Amino acid sequence: MRKVDWSNLDCYPLSLVLDELEEHIDHVRFGVVCKSCLSIAKLNHKNHQFRIDVPPMLMILSNKLSRKRAKSKRKMKSLYSIPSAKEYPIQLSHPSIIKSKTCLGCSHGWLALVDKNNAITLVNPFKSSIAPISLPHLESLNKVTLSADPITSPSDYVVAAIYNFGSLAFKRASQSFWIRADTNEFSFTNVVFYEGLVFADSEQDFIVSFKLNNPPCDDSIDLNFTYLEKIAITPYFCPEEYYYGNTYFVKSLTGDTWMVKRCLIDPHNLTYKLYVFKMEMDAQSGKVEQIKKLESLENNILFVGIGDSISVSAACFSKFEKDSIYFIYDGDEDDLELQIYNAKDGSYRSQSLPISFKRMLHLWVDPNFNGIDLFIFTLGYFDPIVTVD
Repeated sequence: MRKVDWSNLDCYPLSLVLDELEEHIDHVRFGVVCKSCLSIAKLNHKNHQFRIDVPPMLMILSNKLSRKRAKSKRKMKSLYSIPSAKEYPIQLSHPSIIKSKTCLGCSHGWLALVDKNNAITLVNPFKSSIAPISLPHLESLNKVTLSADPITSPSDYVVAAIYNFGSLAFKRASQSFWIRADTNEFSFTNVVFYEGLVFADSEQDFIVSFKLNNPPCDDSIDLNFTYLEKIAITPYFCPEEYYYGNTYFVKSLTGDTWMVKRCLIDPHNLTYKLYVFKMEMDAQSGKVEQIKKLESLENNILFVGIGDSISVSAACFSKFEKDSIYFIYDGDEDDLELQIYNAKDGSYRSQSLPISFKRMLHLWVDPNFNGIDLFIFTLGYFDPIVTVD
């Protein structure tokens, strides 16, 4: 039998192999097989010939340092693939990541980091050539959400922040100060942007809408200008009473805004139920015209948790369960699970996670390696080897 020289395969069969890889992180691994594979991977990314639909991954944030590289003082992190149940250790050496005390979510690919001095920094961990964004201080920051990706909308994005256990503030890209919502009757838990407006959910089961006005000058505070207007307040009702609830906003595949409510029904047995509501909003009036409970997720699979929630197509990923919502359950010391909730029949299924994930922060991320550094696995870490424009 003739011996095949795998390192010198033609471009066409290599491209066929690359096209079958669903996860972008496998594109990285493909690129380190040989020089020919690396060349095809670079060309593929340069021409944007990659899958648009990619499954989200769990980013696991840890404060532990590598024993082999302890002197480098780089925080250990990893990406975890749900379909393949594999963990990919990575190292991110950006100074803001090294100094961070905690992460308050991921929005449009940007991590919201807070250091021991409570300085707030936005960092895109998958695009090392992009400079971080420093934000003004806020007391007791809880969550950060972006209206758009600062890379594609460098002057048009807005930052929304929940701070001080339920207060709300906003910051435009060109402003150096926070615009604080002057409302004491609500304690906000989450926000979503919709056609220039902001809709915020409160612990009191109200959706409050706000309008951000364009100021005449962005570089200083004008005390006579109305930066923010509260437009409308819409109550909503869960199908049954609950003791505590987490709210997650997610954009469906058709562009609709959905609200996922995870409610604690029985505190003694720790019984939770999840409800999904479709929000029909009017951008002209700022009102939520209808909040309708959904009995099915249609073609959507949802991933909710800290940071922005993600929706992917069930038709593209057979390894994920249709009509399901994926989230992390962190119970007692020995209980760390990926829980899968079926929105159609209300059932739960659990999938165990590596015990090494315990006491770490878990974020759903879309590891889009489009036009970024290609990495190579060396001793279990990512090391940048080439930049693709």
